[in-house]
Amino acid sequence: MPLNEENDFGEISISENVLKDLVFKSVEGYLKDQKVYNEKIQKELQKSIKITINDDASVSISLKVPAKYGQNIVEFSKNIQKAIKDDLERIAEVYVSNIDVSIENLVKPEELEEEYEEIEEETLENEESPESEEKEDEEQKDKNE
Repeated sequence: MPLNEENDFGEISISENVLKDLVFKSVEGYLKDQKVYNEKIQKELQKSIKITINDDASVSISLKVPAKYGQNIVEFSKNIQKAIKDDLERIAEVYVSNIDVSIENLVKPEELEEEYEEIEEETLENEESPESEEKEDEEQKDKNE
């Protein structure tokens, strides 16, 4: 059931899939910042997000995430809730009535450290590619002149 709003120009409809994607991106960003992220966590997170549009047009969300071993789990979960709520209300202008976060397992930082470093290296390589191409173009222009 999509979330609908009517205004002077017509109707705006936001599907549950869009809301689910927004939730995923919010949580993904937070988990990456906390260095609690890899391909397996990504797949499990995508499957676990459930969106419910309530009768009053508010949104209820439930999801399962891992927490970092040694970190305060309650504070970790509250930060995820805040990230989701802030993003959904800012981007989609929906009222979030509740966000249920279930911590399914603990991840030790050293288990993810190598994978996370690989992800960062790939990201840096992708970001550097356009710059290196620009430098090559500039060098070629200088040679031609």
